Amino acid sequence: MNEQKAEPIEQIRKRFSNEWLLIKVTKHDRNGLPLEGILLFHSPDRKALNEKILQLRREGEKGELMSWFAGPLVPEGWEVVLGVLDTI
Repeated sequence: MNEQKAEPIEQIRKRFSNEWLLIKVTKHDRNGLPLEGILLFHSPDRKALNEKILQLRREGEKGELMSWFAGPLVPEGWEVVLGVLDTI
């Protein structure tokens, strides 16, 4: 794999809008949230992303990998209702 420089995760997300991202985290903020990383893979297909994660782990990748979708999580025109069920 080519040596790549770490960059702010927000820049990566903007560059690959509406795609699934796989990033190796290289720096966290003081609260432990990822700030910088190296883009390892991107695809509009989530299945391809999952396959890449498995491949990298089989090849011995041991770093902190994060994956997420760099786009809207809820389609336009949809609404989400969050709730908590209390079973006590």
